[in-house]
Amino acid sequence: MLWCVIVNAHAQSFAANARAVRFVTAVVMDDFHTAQAGGGYVFSYEKQETEATLTAKLERWLSGTAPDAIHMEPAEKQTLFSFYWAASMMPANSPCFDSIAQAACSDELAKWMARELADDPRFIRAYESAAKPLGLPPLVRNAR
Repeated sequence: MLWCVIVNAHAQSFAANARAVRFVTAVVMDDFHTAQAGGGYVFSYEKQETEATLTAKLERWLSGTAPDAIHMEPAEKQTLFSFYWAASMMPANSPCFDSIAQAACSDELAKWMARELADDPRFIRAYESAAKPLGLPPLVRNAR
């Protein structure tokens, strides 16, 4: 019985960061618009996807209550979580929250993504707490 309580407490430790959700949504919308315009894109989209449906799916997915709300490959979900974590670590005055197109945003984002690639313990803890609620694939740590 105690094991059940501990597992539930751990599984419920993911709580969405609203600013990070907005950032991930901006990243995905930028990619979605590029895909619609016929350019190269990173993420998969359903054939009949619209901005409104995609935004709603992202918000539901990142709420941690609907791991299958967004239909993407596991690696794509992992990439989205990487953006989410980076945004959750950025200060509130980050240029990324004004526009993801700014060079200063690219610099800040690169800094946090490098920490993730270096197995920052904060990223690992956040990923592990979000894995079940977001339906993320197992984390593969980088070899040293």
